[in-house]
Amino acid sequence: MVRFTKKSWLVAVVALGLVVGAACKKAGDTAGGSSTGDDLSLIPADSEMVIGLNFAQLQQSALWKQYAPKLMDKMSGKLAEFKTACGFDPMEAFKSMTMGMKNLSGGKPDGVVVIHGPEKARLMACMEKYKSEAAKEGNEVTVDGDVVLVKDRNGQPSAFTFVSDTTMIGVIGANATKDGLAAAAKGGSTLKTSQAFVDMYSKINTKDSLWVLVNGNSGLLDKASSVGVKPKAAFGSLNVTDGLALDARVRLGSADEATSLVSLLKSQTDNPQVKGMFDKLDVSADGVDAHVSVAMSNQKLQALAGMLGGVAGMMGGAGAP
Repeated sequence: MVRFTKKSWLVAVVALGLVVGAACKKAGDTAGGSSTGDDLSLIPADSEMVIGLNFAQLQQSALWKQYAPKLMDKMSGKLAEFKTACGFDPMEAFKSMTMGMKNLSGGKPDGVVVIHGPEKARLMACMEKYKSEAAKEGNEVTVDGDVVLVKDRNGQPSAFTFVSDTTMIGVIGANATKDGLAAAAKGGSTLKTSQAFVDMYSKINTKDSLWVLVNGNSGLLDKASSVGVKPKAAFGSLNVTDGLALDARVRLGSADEATSLVSLLKSQTDNPQVKGMFDKLDVSADGVDAHVSVAMSNQKLQALAGMLGGVAGMMGGAGAP
């Protein structure tokens, strides 16, 4: 199982002040900017999983404002360390990010991340100051001109630099060197050159809070075979406002396979009790895609959370004398 909290990209993000993975979307350098293909020109075509998060939009949502304080409490120490060293709040500086990763099943993933929002002058000026704080956590930060090299406590490397005044590119894994970073910044065989990816990408609501695409060759989809499904990809988006809206697709090898999967899903989702948990729950076939669209209001979310909390409580007490 891939545990991203232990991977070098997250450690590097924290070391650079990109707390909480900051943000992810294919956005421009301004909050709420439309998604562009520019990031795709930097993300490798062989990425197993591509993630986007629009942090600027997410921070404005009612659900974020409701639940973020609890999350921020857990991170307050690192936020304070960064603000003391650098003089600004990273939660306000970072707007969006796109990340492509591979080798996810091997425990040491490789990938490229593009981050929008931080100002080059401010961030680079504070890196020397932040090195000592990073060292306290067992992370080694080296500044080599405009390149920041990070080695986490487990020895996994990352490298970051700026490609514009407010856009960073990072390399995680074996190619996280100054030369590897320069090669990544030049682009080359990237997602923008993949017609299959571009087609699926066009069906994703990339302006939503979070979007993701997982290649069918990734081990992340291996479990689907246990129910007789062999997806070529799984992709979709999640939008967070005062409720949640999910739009997801599973791409199959043929329209017949998509129809078969939809029939399997509908045998569960057509249950009145299941439907009653959602404001919207639609499952349909769209060519070679099985398409699922879900919406839940805050009220429905609270009811579901209460139900799950009650079940967890009963299970937790099942073994009590």
